Amino acid sequence: MPLANDINQVTSNLLFKIFRSDLPLNKEFPQSQFYRGTSDVALMVPEEVMEHNFTTMSFIGSHQGHILIFIIVFLTMNQFLLSLLIVTTLCGQQQGSFLQEKQDNQIFTIKLKETQKIVTAKEMYDFLSTKQTYFRQHTPIDIQEIEFGGYVPKLQQNDERRKTSLKLHNFRNTQFTGPITVGDQEFQVIFDTGSANFWIDSAKCKNEGCRQHTQYQPSFRSKHLGYALNVEFGTGDLNGEINSDFVRLGEIEVEDQNIAEIIEENGSVFQNSGFDGIVGLGYPSMAAYNFNPLFDNIMQEKKLKSNQFSFYMSNQVNSYESQITFGGYDATKIDGEVHYHPVIDKYYWMIQADNILVNGKDEGFCPKGCKVVADTGTSLITGPFEDLIKLLELTNINDDCSNLNELPKLTFRIGGVDYDLDSKDYIMELRDDGTEIPLNNDVSASAFIQGTSSRCIGAFMPLDIPDPQGPAWILGDIFLTKYLSIYDRDTNMVGFGKAKH
Repeated sequence: MPLANDINQVTSNLLFKIFRSDLPLNKEFPQSQFYRGTSDVALMVPEEVMEHNFTTMSFIGSHQGHILIFIIVFLTMNQFLLSLLIVTTLCGQQQGSFLQEKQDNQIFTIKLKETQKIVTAKEMYDFLSTKQTYFRQHTPIDIQEIEFGGYVPKLQQNDERRKTSLKLHNFRNTQFTGPITVGDQEFQVIFDTGSANFWIDSAKCKNEGCRQHTQYQPSFRSKHLGYALNVEFGTGDLNGEINSDFVRLGEIEVEDQNIAEIIEENGSVFQNSGFDGIVGLGYPSMAAYNFNPLFDNIMQEKKLKSNQFSFYMSNQVNSYESQITFGGYDATKIDGEVHYHPVIDKYYWMIQADNILVNGKDEGFCPKGCKVVADTGTSLITGPFEDLIKLLELTNINDDCSNLNELPKLTFRIGGVDYDLDSKDYIMELRDDGTEIPLNNDVSASAFIQGTSSRCIGAFMPLDIPDPQGPAWILGDIFLTKYLSIYDRDTNMVGFGKAKH
């Protein structure tokens, strides 16, 4: 689930589902057409297809940097179960069917252009994957539509000077949210290494979606900066402005932090979402209007002993055992050594992988090495379209999870270090109510199957990232739950250590 000079905060957090991948890529859809309107997506199918159990449903998903609206369409055609993900993507780049228009000196909008006909399954996959892009363009805010409930946990200050940890809430192993103080108020936010802007819901917004959240009231220390923003997307549009105010993270205080306030929502973007904003922790090269991201201001004011932050993501759903630590990492949460890898592009937290192996075998995913991005704002693991289709074929996951113990091990070899994911690490449980929850490490295939009608799906998502950043793989929360991650701005390194659970 949203533009100024040379920025973007594009991180996909898509709960992608291909329940069955046995549909031939040359399979034709009888007279089916997919249309992109000016700000929406619609699907048209012939009447003869309607008799084949045609249903639609919305589901939870997000894309930081784009606004995404998700619809799953299930069609039973010639004994094939096809899962179509229709995506409305707003991106700040002139490519394909997308167009960016500059309205005023400081207001940007994006509108979708032409309709597009999809005939074969291959065209459908291309349509879905290639329009979700990482661009060095800009997006003023990030939207994520995730249901969440619970209290805001208190901050914990470590004994060590200038090192602060915040407890994070684990929502279904797909979202980790924590508290931050802006002015005189406390908000629940997502800390996102894949974006660089900081936005929150404003009290100036009177729309229903806004009123469901804690709304920002400027404090006496706030300053009006006069930068406007406008974003259009499938379920409505947002209008906002960028101002500054006092911010506190534990004992860390920052004056005059730029914040994007959402002041108007037309539609249902924020309805039923459970967080009040997003704090981007990416490099300043992707920040709107060349403003400093929050962590860069913390660095400039020398608030920390070490200019690092780290994430420990517990695998206990709905717990508060996860944490983000500013100024270092919690060594008690690591089992073994920490290995560091240099950032190769100071935009995303991008590093170089030597290879990606399936059961120790080179399947050709990284013939000359490949780029990988550590992204706390992404739930899944994403990769180039063709590679992900091949990976789905190699894993061959049964819907009922009956072959859980037979599935291959997936290995990311980075800097000569093997980071392994077993099947229980990359399989998600799709429940009858439509929610997806990764399997815990103590779950066996037999325990999963007995007494449940849930299904198993791979926690993978095709995502083509074009040059200059791509092609690249994204290591989302599925990977970062198994491996504690450290982000070091002093050395421009990303560190991984096996997390204790």
